[in-house]
Amino acid sequence: MWATLDFEASGLSDQSYPIEVGYSLPDGSGNSLLINPLTASDVWQHWDEFAEQEIHQITREKLHAEGVQVSEVCMHLNAVLGKYERVFCDSQWDLFWLGRLYHAAHMRPSFFLTEVGLWLMQENGIERAHFQQALAELGPAKHRAESDARQIRLAISQVMR
Repeated sequence: MWATLDFEASGLSDQSYPIEVGYSLPDGSGNSLLINPLTASDVWQHWDEFAEQEIHQITREKLHAEGVQVSEVCMHLNAVLGKYERVFCDSQWDLFWLGRLYHAAHMRPSFFLTEVGLWLMQENGIERAHFQQALAELGPAKHRAESDARQIRLAISQVMR
């Protein structure tokens, strides 16, 4: 049994940080959490206006008002995703943001996050291009974490048939 996870971030640089995390579970259920950057133990300041306006459309103000504390996000993810043998993401960036999130909370994840392309090739002999094609066939990403995690789960299921 496996689940999928996706992050939205403040930008695409090594100074960026996670602003939303979402997951999709085998039964089709899922959830997403906005992350309040003001609750990180280290300073999260990088903000890419282009990413806000053209990609995820999540404002800093929304994060400050509606975001969940970093430590609460980590505890929630551990409680939900720690039950699964594998949790997959579709990008090395998601691995980076997971590390940044848990580092800021002074915690460790109770689950192992794996980039799906690597797993498909090493464990199943399936080229990443097959996964990317299945993902593309599902339509454009919404760039909201739960929705994108659901698409990742569906694409994996498709290529594993």
